[in-house]
Amino acid sequence: MQQATILKWVNQVILYFLAVFVSLIFVAPFIWVVFTSLKSDSEIFHVPITIFPQHIVFTQYEHVLREMSEFAIYFANTVIVSVVSLVIVLVLSSLAGYAFGCMSFRGNQLLLTLVLLVLTIPYAVYLIPVFILENRLNLVDTRLGLILPYTALNLPLAIFIMRGTFRNIPSELEDAALIDGASRLQIWYRVMMPIAMPGVATTGIFTFVMVWSEFMFARALMLSRNAYTLPIGITFLQSEAQSWNFGVLAAAIVLTLLPVLIVFIILQRFLVKGIMEGALKG
Repeated sequence: MQQATILKWVNQVILYFLAVFVSLIFVAPFIWVVFTSLKSDSEIFHVPITIFPQHIVFTQYEHVLREMSEFAIYFANTVIVSVVSLVIVLVLSSLAGYAFGCMSFRGNQLLLTLVLLVLTIPYAVYLIPVFILENRLNLVDTRLGLILPYTALNLPLAIFIMRGTFRNIPSELEDAALIDGASRLQIWYRVMMPIAMPGVATTGIFTFVMVWSEFMFARALMLSRNAYTLPIGITFLQSEAQSWNFGVLAAAIVLTLLPVLIVFIILQRFLVKGIMEGALKG
């Protein structure tokens, strides 16, 4: 018995260190960027290279916020496109997820299969048709021209997660609301949505991260600098730094990633539960 306990403890320690090691592999680049953004230019190019900043300075962030006026434009464009796309995806996916998960109608499984088939097609396949369509509709180089494809591309996965979330809610709640005379829309909003918040949070995290960091469609559909989002704008900040100012670039990257980290930290407690409900029980 004691030997089994020791073996279990050793296995837990090994798994713990393995998890820490794998986590460091993914986190190390971000940590390096953060430390670089807090160094002065002389320390960044100092030989030998130091990992931790010897003297923490915020001049790189001041340069980005005060002297790079276009960065504020890129940030504002990204916020507007991401928030609007997120709201539309959450509303549409929750409605569709409720319909697919709780309502029985002809062609339910067929329609769901067609929606999920979109997930098997690489995003790059849609780029040329979307560009041609938006060019004819005069949507190129507009925020709406990004919001529409972002919504369409993120809806299938969002519907899949929300469908599984609603299917996991006891049907007795819906039956009781129907007996009380509530409409389907009232049931969705007042009964089901408060219980489905883990799935909503999971869908929100995935959608926000995908839209915030998307590069390919933004680069193809946005032609003027006033319409660029942050992933595109950062590539131009590199060319603006005439002497390869890595500190400024690092500060811009940190500011770009900060909203994503904040959203994830706020909603992380719902993430695992939402994935389990939306995927495994979908």
